[in-house]
Amino acid sequence: MDLLAAPFPIVKTPLGLLAPTTGLTGIKGDLIQLLLTNPGDRVMLPTYGTPLRRLLFEPNTTMLADTARSAIIQAIQQWEPRIVVDSIDVENSATNATFPSGDPKQNLENFLYIKIKFSTFNNIDVVEDLTLQVPIGEA
Repeated sequence: MDLLAAPFPIVKTPLGLLAPTTGLTGIKGDLIQLLLTNPGDRVMLPTYGTPLRRLLFEPNTTMLADTARSAIIQAIQQWEPRIVVDSIDVENSATNATFPSGDPKQNLENFLYIKIKFSTFNNIDVVEDLTLQVPIGEA
């Protein structure tokens, strides 16, 4: 079952309405919303989300990467039944992050790199990936 979702970021149609998305685009947008929503932010769904934004000012250590990974796994298991997760990698400078920073001037020690590889039930043979860089406090 493919649920209609507002895209992330929000896009309007020429008539000024929200443009609904389905399929892979909707799933990736919903994953980003799930990862960046703090538990308690959604009134009717108080356990929806992950505490990633609460970790912004924590020291960027191996323990922080493990905590973030556990929270992501739990949230996806609870809130995203449309995907099959192949792997979730969470790395930082303490775990020798191999993800590109995009900007060579950025301090690589101040980011948490999240890469989720997953398949959808509609196309189980194709592995998709979602990569995020989350700014984190200094170690």
